[in-house]
Amino acid sequence: MSGDWTPPASGVDDEQWPQTPAELNYQLDMILDLFNRIQRGDRVDLLEELLDCADWRGMFGSAASGFLQPQQIGELRRFYRAKFAELERYYLAETLSTQLMTALMVSGDFTFSERLKRLGNEQPELWQEIRAFFGRKELASATALAADLPRGD
Repeated sequence: MSGDWTPPASGVDDEQWPQTPAELNYQLDMILDLFNRIQRGDRVDLLEELLDCADWRGMFGSAASGFLQPQQIGELRRFYRAKFAELERYYLAETLSTQLMTALMVSGDFTFSERLKRLGNEQPELWQEIRAFFGRKELASATALAADLPRGD
């Protein structure tokens, strides 16, 4: 995607752009900050937080095409806000919690054992490790969803 910036209003074929929240790149430090705020009890708008955490400059800007200006990031946010507006909040929470687990793995706060990486031999302790990972991820999804501000209708 890098280097392909054209303003959404120009009528460019956006089918080559990310079509779902899962296809966007995220700033993992912002994901960690979001879940820290959620754990402190903050209420959030999941769509706005997802847009805040997206790495717009990394995805759409480059030295070749030019780095994005604030108004261009604003255009991208408006484009994707409209595109994702009708998505279920649970899907947004699930996407953000997946990014949280990625951030925790990158930071070393959560790791898989070498045995699990090699897929092991179906030993019960490996299944417990898998369950712990997904249990934490599901808890993060649920807490993000619980912290979501209601949509204005």
